[in-house]
Amino acid sequence: MVSPVVDIEVSPARLNELIRWHGTDESDLPPAHTLQNLSRDTVAALGELQRDRESLDGLRAAMGRAFWAADLREMRAILLDALGPPPAAGASEDAADHPALAPHAAVRPELNGIARAALRPS
Repeated sequence: MVSPVVDIEVSPARLNELIRWHGTDESDLPPAHTLQNLSRDTVAALGELQRDRESLDGLRAAMGRAFWAADLREMRAILLDALGPPPAAGASEDAADHPALAPHAAVRPELNGIARAALRPS
């Protein structure tokens, strides 16, 4: 019988403990009390990994469709669908604040205006 998986958030510190418990270096084990809920947290972390992989696959597919889009309107629709709704009115409009565009905004700040335009619906 398979029990339902409780959707919990695994913090970076807890993820570090899980890695150390499941690792091969027995000289660097976390404190014994961190064994509590080890299986539950491991399953939650693996579920999070699976969701992130599916999300990444969807973004990669959207990027491929956007690359071959015939016109700018179609490309924007594909990207908006993949990235989700644009930021709320009054939110910062800097591309560096958008998680999907942040790496590019730092490298090419002159593209911030273009990135903002791509996030707005036509």
